[in-house]
Amino acid sequence: MPLDYHSLLMAFALSGCGLAITFFVSWLASRTERFLIAWTFGVAFMALGVLVYSWYARTMSPAVGAAGYTILLAGLAFVFGAGREFRTGILPWRSMAIMATASSLVMAVPMLAGYNGAAIVMLNAAATIILLITAWDYWLGRAEARLAIPLLTALYVLTGLSFVPCAILLLQDGEWRLSQAPSNWAEDLNIVVCLITLSGIGALSLALNQARLARSHKRDAETDPLTGLLNRRALLSRIAGDIKGPAALVVFDMDHFKTTNDVHGHPAGDDVLRSFGKILALSCRSQGLAARLGGEEFALLLPGASLVTAAKLADGVRKRLAKRHFSGDGGAFTSTTSAGVAYSADVVIDFDALLRDADKALYAAKRAGRDQVAVSADDTEFLAHSWPSQDGRRDAADLVRLKAG
Repeated sequence: MPLDYHSLLMAFALSGCGLAITFFVSWLASRTERFLIAWTFGVAFMALGVLVYSWYARTMSPAVGAAGYTILLAGLAFVFGAGREFRTGILPWRSMAIMATASSLVMAVPMLAGYNGAAIVMLNAAATIILLITAWDYWLGRAEARLAIPLLTALYVLTGLSFVPCAILLLQDGEWRLSQAPSNWAEDLNIVVCLITLSGIGALSLALNQARLARSHKRDAETDPLTGLLNRRALLSRIAGDIKGPAALVVFDMDHFKTTNDVHGHPAGDDVLRSFGKILALSCRSQGLAARLGGEEFALLLPGASLVTAAKLADGVRKRLAKRHFSGDGGAFTSTTSAGVAYSADVVIDFDALLRDADKALYAAKRAGRDQVAVSADDTEFLAHSWPSQDGRRDAADLVRLKAG
């Protein structure tokens, strides 16, 4: 036995209530995902609006009709806001208020004046526009999920377009004062489409949120919280994945960092580490991986880079840090770093061996007086021939800086 229109309305309201509860529980589990609250209000308002409309369909009271439609339009505005917040992280309160107020006014004025047919046309037009705007907003963020978001966009478009036949039939009839709520194939189709797409939209929205949370957890597990760089485990994971040689590795160690913490305080030391992390990130934006190995030790992996390129890059990083000025408990101060460079021409990178060579070079730079860059002993002769000074000769200071003793 087929369901009648009122049964379909009740089914939509119950589905909406269940989905609202699901979104609210999901928000309780992850308070940072605030768009879930907007979705909770949106779906709850739509479910309540449909319940009030079901009452209006029985009583034909203009006040009840205006109230039901206003609640429904407010719910659609919250759904739009949830989509915008999902994409941008900001809930567009002003746009939502304008959207809900304007659409409610163009519907409520004729409804309360007795022209309920015109009010229902306005409702259908407003719902279509809001849902299509929401679909477009999701489409703008499709890069985050190339399959799920276009599918979600399509569901919003389908839902919005399902209101169009309802408005067209009313316009064709030309009756602006209705004695009973519209009951035709278009209304049945609209509520069936909304009932189906509501579940799909809800499921996809929750799936997108879970995927985003999984990415966030993975990013947190791979990121050093102080500097924002990769941590040691993440660097090893990337190397074991799709990074192939040849490659160069630079290991940096902050000079006299314990003294910096003792004299200027740990907050000042953290400031030094953060600044150095930014220098590394900017230095390898398009050509390498920067990581904090632990404490005051950092690494810069440069796939495909030559030893010359790595040594020049390391020396540039050293110089940029030396120019930075910091302040702490002991007053203003500067900080320096030493670096060791190693190179591997192998297709499969032996990171442990590469790291040992870079560490040896780093120790050589420390022994030579710090604030220097040294290359591993095996690579020194190659570097001397590959990176002559501008006048064809090498400065003695550069030899100390670039040679692992």
